[in-house]
This record gives sequence, structure tokens and C-alpha cells, in this order.
Amino acid sequence: MVELSRLIEHVKTKSDLSEQNATPLYLRIERGIESAIMQGLVAVNDALPAERELAAALGVSRVTVRNSVRVLVDKGILVQRHGAGTFVAARVERAPNQIMGFSEDMHIRGLTTRAIWLDRSRGTPTPEECEALEIMPDSIVSRLYRLRLADEKPMCLEHAVLPESILPDPTLIDRSLYSWLQGHDRRPTRCLQTVSARLLDVSHAHLLGVPTGSACLYVERKSYLCQTGLTKAAEQREETETQIPKRSNSDRPVEFVRSFFRGDLYEYVSEINI
Repeated sequence: MVELSRLIEHVKTKSDLSEQNATPLYLRIERGIESAIMQGLVAVNDALPAERELAAALGVSRVTVRNSVRVLVDKGILVQRHGAGTFVAARVERAPNQIMGFSEDMHIRGLTTRAIWLDRSRGTPTPEECEALEIMPDSIVSRLYRLRLADEKPMCLEHAVLPESILPDPTLIDRSLYSWLQGHDRRPTRCLQTVSARLLDVSHAHLLGVPTGSACLYVERKSYLCQTGLTKAAEQREETETQIPKRSNSDRPVEFVRSFFRGDLYEYVSEINI
């Protein structure tokens, strides 16, 4: 529950409403509201006071408040729900010790997912993909390149590459790759994952709807399937689909993923036992 008096006092202080300032008024109020959210005066999923109420309490026009809110919505800090109001958006947290696909990850957080397909194709692997998947240069791989959305907000760009023996036809994947892999006894059992901070180039930033040079989390993952974890049926299918020699009692690389997550909406949380 938002305590209006504390919120208004904080916004007034951070917005310098009583001072002459070259910064447009709506941007100063936007800064004050964002600061209040960061300080926890308005919690995640809490509704912001109505536009009319904020305008009256701050002594500014409703148009000014509306413009401030619009900036915060564009930044992903607030979300507007038709007929319900304006709410503080949830940042998506991900525990790195869990192997799950994007759809599963968002579903457990109550977010609705959608994908915009940028590429579904087959081809020969790049040298980097050959090394990651431990395959020969003349092998065939399936590529899945998607813009992933959560509650209709662009969340990440995901480029997955899998050997033909694991995914023979990329058009078989409509929504969740991991659901399909699960149904065919090919879901990864472990992965090696690297997370690093990067700045988005113009093409990635455009697709994610953020300015060029915005910060992102770059996640590179190589996933493995335990050979002994394959069912007999799956092993029989693989023998007919691939000429790659099998290695007994070892994990086999089955997926190489590179993802660019919006830094303003997505974060990793790690728990370490000491």
C-alpha cells in the first residue's frame, strides 16, 4: 500500500520543484518517482496513485504527470494495465543453478510469453559452433533465433544452435524448445553458462526497443545431455539420425545458446553456501 504523503514529499524533494531548473518539469518529476520506487516507497506490483491525485498533490498539471509516467513506462519501470491503473513493474530474477527454457522461466513468474521468429533454418556450423557442440564442420545444425517477449515487453534476443541429431527440423519448434526436447528424451541435464555485461549494438538495441549502447546481460550457455540418461527409444532414433560417433559414460553437447537480455528488466540471483 502506497503512503501518499511520504511519496509526495520524496518526489518533491528529488524533483527540485521549488527551484529554478533548466531540466523540463516532467523529467524532474519522472526522476523523483523513479527514486521513490528505488527507495521502496512504492513496491513492485503496487499501483501508482492516480494521475489526477499526483498532479494535485505536486501542484502541477495532469499533462506533466502523464508525460513523466510515459517516460517511466518506456523505461520498463512502470506498466500500464487497461482499466486497472499504473503499476510498478517487476524485474525478472533468475537463479543461475536452474536449467530451464525462457518460457518456463517466465511462466513461474506469472508472465505471459511470446516469440517473434527471426530465423528458423538449417545449415553448416560456424567454427565457434563446431567447438561448442564438438561436431565436424560438414555437420548440419538447426538454428533458432527469436525475440522473446514477457507480457508483451521485449525481454531478450536468443540464438540457439542444436545438432541435427537433436533437432532435425527447426520448424518443429513453435513455442517452447525445452518442452519439445523433454517430449523426445533430449532435454539437457546440465550446462556451462557464462554471464557478462555488454553494451547493445544498434541492431540488437533496435529489436529490444532500447537505445543503442544500453547495458545488457549477455548469457552464453553450452548444454549437455547425459548419455546414460537417454532412453533406449531415443538412442535408437539417434542411431538413425546421426553419424557422429557415440561416447559412452560421458555428457554430449546438445545445445549452444547466446542470449542478450535487457539489463533494465532482467537480473540473476545467486545463492552461495558458506
